[in-house]
Amino acid sequence: MKNSTKRILSIGFSAVFFIATLAVYGNFIRPEMDTIQEKRSKVNAKQTLFETQQVAVSQVEQVISTFQNANRFKETVSLAIPESPRVTDALGQFQAIARSNQVEFAKFSVKQNPPLASSGLLIQGLNVLSLDIGVRGTYQGVKEFLRALETNVRVANTNTVSLAPSKDSRQGSEEFYELNVNVDIFYQ
Repeated sequence: MKNSTKRILSIGFSAVFFIATLAVYGNFIRPEMDTIQEKRSKVNAKQTLFETQQVAVSQVEQVISTFQNANRFKETVSLAIPESPRVTDALGQFQAIARSNQVEFAKFSVKQNPPLASSGLLIQGLNVLSLDIGVRGTYQGVKEFLRALETNVRVANTNTVSLAPSKDSRQGSEEFYELNVNVDIFYQ
């Protein structure tokens, strides 16, 4: 074979090989590239949707935790200012205070006062119970009872306080006193 024939055959094979390459690319590779591109776009769309859903879920979790904190706040407020009079709870608290300060109850009476006026249309006024409490004990015990009454969980407003030596004021070496307190406690 001549060199010129070899060159022409070589160019012809190259052209056939190039055309075959274009045919393979057009028939097999290009459709698969389109399929891959379509699948990539679906994956990106799903990834974006997933991220948006994650953000939405985290926002909902924040709202739920805020409401749970609001419920905890409501429970705390309900301890300080309950939704009903709960006179027995108040009596139990005052008895516990008296016991812890080593004084004894001499009297306990309850009177319903008119509700406090509210400042707005949507704000409900507080209801008031007036308690007359009498305790008997040492000066230190009576003083600590009064201090504990101030720092009690239930919101209370002390109106009058009177302290006098007890009729049988001496028992042993200690002098006993009688404390009479008028306290207003509130409820919703």
